Amino acid sequence: MGCEAKTDTTELVKRLESMNREHDISFAVHDAKGKPLYAQQADKKIPSASVIKILILVELFRQVEEGLISLEQTCTVNAEDIVGGAGELQFLPPGGNYSVEYLAKEMIRISDNIATNLIIRLVDMENVNRLAAELGLKQSELKRYMMDFTAIEEGRQNYTSPADMNRVLLMLLQGNILTRSSREKIIGMLTDCVDKTLIKGQLPGHLQVANKTGTLDYVRADAAIVYGKKPLVISIFIEHFEDRDIADRTVAELAALIWKTFGKEPLF
Repeated sequence: MGCEAKTDTTELVKRLESMNREHDISFAVHDAKGKPLYAQQADKKIPSASVIKILILVELFRQVEEGLISLEQTCTVNAEDIVGGAGELQFLPPGGNYSVEYLAKEMIRISDNIATNLIIRLVDMENVNRLAAELGLKQSELKRYMMDFTAIEEGRQNYTSPADMNRVLLMLLQGNILTRSSREKIIGMLTDCVDKTLIKGQLPGHLQVANKTGTLDYVRADAAIVYGKKPLVISIFIEHFEDRDIADRTVAELAALIWKTFGKEPLF
């Protein structure tokens, strides 16, 4: 009876010790079957930034499958819907009508906050939280719209954890939620996310990465499925950094070490 050779994590552990002296890092790594490979503070409840948009997207498609929403129906961006931050809709005149599918794509592709808020309003915030509970997510909750600073001051924040985000991505990867058609559309949208500076940043260019990043002044995060001979699901969060560029490079380096250790493919 054969046995699998033990993975050498020496380089990863050594570099991580150095990273931990400079950053507050939380992450989780699973293989495609859901086996946990490595983790640090994986269950830590962290302000989610835009990675929570993955969960919003899953709830949208759940309601599409139930016939409650159509991807072809349209939503109007009114003047009161305009918010800043990420996205292009803020630069267009109010009154525009956009399909739900377009808004969903923009929510993921460039993290458009107006598109996200329209989707949240459409699916209802409490339904997203109900889905999180049904999926067994322990730290994930949607308590405010994007760019709602008043809500943050009042103590209403969106949260998740590396373990929760990996759980959702694994369900998509393994086919444990939604229909195949819906999962393929969701993975396609995640693959089109333009921000590839984090987990994808130092990985081989040929690898397909389906991901969603998130940014707050005090959080930089990425949750991803990295496809290859041995696909990995990786979620990494960095908190309380002083320099975003350094935080980005740290996430990218950590992801590259994770891939080198567990992906069973050379980096170059």
